[in-house]
Amino acid sequence: MKLNNCTIITTTGQFFKLVPFLLFAILCCTPGALCQSSFKLVKKNGHYYTAASINGNAATPVFVETGFSGMVVSEEWYDKILASLPLEEITLDKERHLHTDRTTRRIAKLLKGRVPVGDLIYEGRVFVVDTDEEYVTLPVNLLKNEADTTASLIRFDFKKNVLDFVRPGDVGLDKMRTYTLVSNDPMPIFVAKMELSDASGHSLTKYGKFNFDLGNGSGVFFFRKSMLPALKENKFKIQTSRDKSGKIVGQGIFAGYCKIGEKSNTGFSIGITNKIEDTDELGCVGPSFFKNGIVVLDPNNHLIYYR
Repeated sequence: MKLNNCTIITTTGQFFKLVPFLLFAILCCTPGALCQSSFKLVKKNGHYYTAASINGNAATPVFVETGFSGMVVSEEWYDKILASLPLEEITLDKERHLHTDRTTRRIAKLLKGRVPVGDLIYEGRVFVVDTDEEYVTLPVNLLKNEADTTASLIRFDFKKNVLDFVRPGDVGLDKMRTYTLVSNDPMPIFVAKMELSDASGHSLTKYGKFNFDLGNGSGVFFFRKSMLPALKENKFKIQTSRDKSGKIVGQGIFAGYCKIGEKSNTGFSIGITNKIEDTDELGCVGPSFFKNGIVVLDPNNHLIYYR
């Protein structure tokens, strides 16, 4: 997400309307859903949701993210769970909006401060927006375990669908590969070499930055400004991308092979978005690129471990 000229652009894909009663029931009945530093994830349309105790309000439905630069809540959810906190309001000199790929929401309030999430702390910006979404969007990469600073690693287990905060000794880090993390605030950005080819024999190798975007429903997503010229130069076939209803939603390519760092996948589509302009990143890497693997953020040592 980037704040520029009174506009906020997210690096995540589209929002999906939650089925609140079903998700709420699943999470409330799941053992460990409300653990203080461990969260059971529910996957829906390639995105992850959980329930968390936010400012003492148990089982608050949460859209789990790493591609946002702040917590996002509706005015109703703000009044319900955050209004009692001493958050500092940031004065908006002009009307500003939160933009995703498909929707625009007016920002009613912009605040900053500390928000308790279970035994963890979120510290950063809070966007209160006009929306009827029945969940809170939370950038979990900005959570910290201040009660146990040795549990500084954020582990995403995509096989067990669990997010937890762990100590280095709890994970076999020596058996995992790494990306260099160049930024984690507000978003986890890493650098790596990418090798890309299609079924027609076209290929390219490019080194650059990627956003590890937990809210990205696809494995890899390119930014048009930084990647389209290289794709055209290397004669990749640019195809029209459509959603399930047949509506044109952008452009994309079919990757016969894609390797980022030491992780590779074959035979999948990569979308190209023109919604992100002010960035030098090549694109986003989502959870499905790692399939049933594990990704561990280590902000203190500027690394992302993966397998």
